[in-house]
Amino acid sequence: MKQSLTAMALCLTVWLSIPVAFAGPPHGGNPGRGGGGFFDSTNEYRDAVSLQDLQERRRQREERGFERLKQLKWQTGYTMPQHYRSDRYKVDYNYYQLPRPKHGQQWYKVNNDYLLIDDDNTIIQVH
Repeated sequence: MKQSLTAMALCLTVWLSIPVAFAGPPHGGNPGRGGGGFFDSTNEYRDAVSLQDLQERRRQREERGFERLKQLKWQTGYTMPQHYRSDRYKVDYNYYQLPRPKHGQQWYKVNNDYLLIDDDNTIIQVH
Protein backbone atom coordinates (compact mmCIF):
# COMPACT_ATOMS: atom_id res chain seq x y z
CA MET A 1 0.00 0.00 0.00
CA LYS A 2 2.76 2.41 0.97
CA GLN A 3 4.76 1.57 -2.17
CA SER A 4 1.77 2.13 -4.43
CA LEU A 5 1.07 5.53 -2.85
CA THR A 6 4.71 6.50 -3.28
CA ALA A 7 4.63 5.41 -6.92
CA MET A 8 1.43 7.38 -7.56
CA ALA A 9 2.91 10.49 -5.93
CA LEU A 10 6.05 10.18 -8.06
CA CYS A 11 3.99 9.81 -11.24
CA LEU A 12 1.86 12.81 -10.35
CA THR A 13 4.98 14.91 -9.72
CA VAL A 14 6.51 13.94 -13.08
CA TRP A 15 3.22 14.53 -14.86
CA LEU A 16 2.82 18.02 -13.38
CA SER A 17 6.42 19.03 -14.16
CA ILE A 18 6.25 18.19 -17.91
CA PRO A 19 4.79 21.59 -18.99
CA VAL A 20 7.52 23.42 -17.06
CA ALA A 21 10.26 21.45 -18.83
CA PHE A 22 9.04 22.56 -22.26
CA ALA A 23 8.41 26.21 -21.35
CA GLY A 24 10.40 28.79 -23.29
CA PRO A 25 12.07 31.94 -21.99
CA PRO A 26 9.72 34.66 -20.70
CA HIS A 27 8.21 37.02 -23.30
CA GLY A 28 9.52 34.80 -26.12
CA GLY A 29 12.89 36.54 -26.26
CA ASN A 30 16.45 35.34 -26.18
CA PRO A 31 18.18 36.49 -22.98
CA GLY A 32 21.61 36.76 -24.52
CA ARG A 33 20.63 38.79 -27.61
CA GLY A 34 18.49 41.62 -26.22
CA GLY A 35 15.21 39.92 -26.91
CA GLY A 36 13.52 40.88 -23.65
CA GLY A 37 14.42 37.80 -21.67
CA PHE A 38 15.64 37.30 -18.13
CA PHE A 39 18.11 40.20 -18.06
CA ASP A 40 16.01 42.89 -19.66
CA SER A 41 16.45 46.04 -17.55
CA THR A 42 13.04 47.45 -18.48
CA ASN A 43 11.32 44.36 -17.07
CA GLU A 44 13.30 44.66 -13.83
CA TYR A 45 12.33 48.32 -13.51
CA ARG A 46 8.68 47.59 -14.29
CA ASP A 47 8.65 44.75 -11.73
CA ALA A 48 10.22 47.01 -9.07
CA VAL A 49 7.70 49.78 -9.74
CA SER A 50 4.75 47.39 -9.67
CA LEU A 51 6.02 45.87 -6.40
CA GLN A 52 6.32 49.33 -4.84
CA ASP A 53 2.83 50.20 -6.07
CA LEU A 54 1.46 46.96 -4.63
CA GLN A 55 3.14 47.60 -1.27
CA GLU A 56 1.82 51.18 -1.17
CA ARG A 57 -1.75 50.07 -1.93
CA ARG A 58 -1.50 47.36 0.75
CA ARG A 59 -0.21 49.91 3.31
CA GLN A 60 -3.06 52.33 2.50
CA ARG A 61 -5.63 49.54 2.83
CA GLU A 62 -4.23 48.56 6.24
CA GLU A 63 -4.34 52.19 7.40
CA ARG A 64 -7.98 52.49 6.33
CA GLY A 65 -8.74 49.30 8.24
CA PHE A 66 -7.00 50.56 11.38
CA GLU A 67 -8.86 53.87 11.20
CA ARG A 68 -12.14 51.98 10.86
CA LEU A 69 -11.28 49.82 13.88
CA LYS A 70 -10.41 52.92 15.93
CA GLN A 71 -13.93 54.22 15.41
CA LEU A 72 -15.47 50.92 16.51
CA LYS A 73 -17.67 51.12 19.58
CA TRP A 74 -17.18 48.00 21.68
CA GLN A 75 -20.24 46.23 23.06
CA THR A 76 -20.69 43.08 25.07
CA GLY A 77 -21.38 40.06 22.90
CA TYR A 78 -19.24 41.31 20.00
CA THR A 79 -16.35 39.20 18.77
CA MET A 80 -12.98 40.85 19.17
CA PRO A 81 -11.24 41.40 15.78
CA GLN A 82 -8.29 39.10 15.17
CA HIS A 83 -5.89 42.03 14.83
CA TYR A 84 -6.21 42.80 18.54
CA ARG A 85 -5.80 39.24 19.83
CA SER A 86 -2.01 39.43 20.20
CA ASP A 87 -0.16 39.61 23.50
CA ARG A 88 0.80 43.25 22.99
CA TYR A 89 -2.78 44.33 23.74
CA LYS A 90 -3.10 42.23 26.90
CA VAL A 91 -2.93 44.15 30.18
CA ASP A 92 -2.42 43.35 33.85
CA TYR A 93 -5.71 43.85 35.65
CA ASN A 94 -4.00 44.84 38.93
CA TYR A 95 -2.01 47.65 37.34
CA TYR A 96 -5.12 49.23 35.79
CA GLN A 97 -7.34 48.46 38.82
CA LEU A 98 -9.69 46.26 36.82
CA PRO A 99 -11.81 43.44 38.28
CA ARG A 100 -10.03 40.09 38.47
CA PRO A 101 -10.87 37.97 35.39
CA LYS A 102 -12.23 34.47 35.81
CA HIS A 103 -10.46 31.40 34.45
CA GLY A 104 -10.28 31.60 30.64
CA GLN A 105 -10.72 35.39 30.52
CA GLN A 106 -8.21 38.16 29.78
CA TRP A 107 -8.22 41.96 29.82
CA TYR A 108 -7.15 43.80 26.66
CA LYS A 109 -6.57 47.53 26.14
CA VAL A 110 -7.73 48.74 22.74
CA ASN A 111 -8.02 52.45 21.89
CA ASN A 112 -8.27 53.51 25.56
CA ASP A 113 -10.99 50.93 26.20
CA TYR A 114 -10.47 47.93 28.45
CA LEU A 115 -12.14 44.78 27.15
CA LEU A 116 -12.68 41.57 29.08
CA ILE A 117 -12.47 38.72 26.55
CA ASP A 118 -13.26 35.03 27.07
CA ASP A 119 -11.74 31.98 25.34
CA ASP A 120 -14.18 32.34 22.42
CA ASN A 121 -12.93 35.94 21.79
CA THR A 122 -16.30 37.32 22.85
CA ILE A 123 -16.42 40.64 24.68
CA ILE A 124 -17.80 40.12 28.17
CA GLN A 125 -17.26 43.55 29.67
CA VAL A 126 -16.14 47.01 28.52
CA HIS A 127 -14.50 49.58 30.83
